[in-house]
Amino acid sequence: MREFIVKIKPLTPIWTGDENRECKTLRETGMLGSLRWWYEALVRGLGGSACDSTSDNRCPDKDGNHCDVCELFGCMGWARKFRLEIESINLAVIPKNLKIKIGTRKKRVIRKREKYLIREVEGLMADGDIILKFMPLREISQNEWALLNKILQIIADYSALGAKTSQGSGVIKIAENNLPYKDENPKKSELKGKGNKINSPNLANFFFYKFHIKFKKGISNLIDKEVFWTHQSDHYGFIDNWENWKKLWSDYHFLPIAFHIRDAIRQVEDDKNKRHEIFGELGKGSKIFVSHCYKVDDTTVEVRVWGYDVEKSIKHKIKKELENKLKEKLFSKEEYKESLESCTLTEEKTGKEILGVVR
Repeated sequence: MREFIVKIKPLTPIWTGDENRECKTLRETGMLGSLRWWYEALVRGLGGSACDSTSDNRCPDKDGNHCDVCELFGCMGWARKFRLEIESINLAVIPKNLKIKIGTRKKRVIRKREKYLIREVEGLMADGDIILKFMPLREISQNEWALLNKILQIIADYSALGAKTSQGSGVIKIAENNLPYKDENPKKSELKGKGNKINSPNLANFFFYKFHIKFKKGISNLIDKEVFWTHQSDHYGFIDNWENWKKLWSDYHFLPIAFHIRDAIRQVEDDKNKRHEIFGELGKGSKIFVSHCYKVDDTTVEVRVWGYDVEKSIKHKIKKELENKLKEKLFSKEEYKESLESCTLTEEKTGKEILGVVR
């Protein structure tokens, strides 16, 4: 069986959880789910058909009238056109004794009791490459390959792969890609447009930002001084482990502050109901995603913020107010705010601009 490979390297931990909500290995099902989600968004943006395969609005399993996404990824009664296998070199699970824990700033009501919650940085990193093997099982059209390549490019350039991408995980870079037609743009005219449809997420309604966060001193030095906020003083039983911060920065070159950035961005919307609609709450997904920060140099990191179906005013506030909001949320003491030199928007892209290069 012929196979094609894409070699990727994680810049922030990749998370593909199991039935116990743990991530001890990379699961093909988790990767496929993420790839399908982006494929659906791209196909909708191009005017094709994409059902919701997890709902009653999924494609039928008998009449063969599949949407453009199910045609490649499969549905009940219609097999996926390819098999995905994952190989890894020097894959490293961030073990429990190396996890970074960040407490919530406010207590939440859980089972009628107020308590602080703990958010954990977890997932998989790799000293070498992670290899995604795509093995065709039936004929895959030139346009389907082009669509698949396009979403891999979007993920690598602007977003993330896997689960927990609203909480920092999944930023990758592509080291090698030998999929067919990787230099071809998808063609709208090749989409059949048949099958069940839903309207969102649609790539035409996405935005993508990259910021550079620059500190006045080296990040290793800041970790040594314990400048980053971790928990409220009355969060009893919370134990910091700054050695974990040091190791994740020195070994894997990422700074685990996605929760701080997300807390900062949430503050740009004052209305509680709107905030929950945009950023999600317990049991509901987010429309805005934030990465952990990955290394640019010893004093500078890059962070990605992206989302969809978000009002123009919110996107404007994120661009204009992130630096000041971040100063409020990132540091453990008032005097440490001066450690932040700048937070600069370095790249901005809309889904419509990405679609604009597609015929």
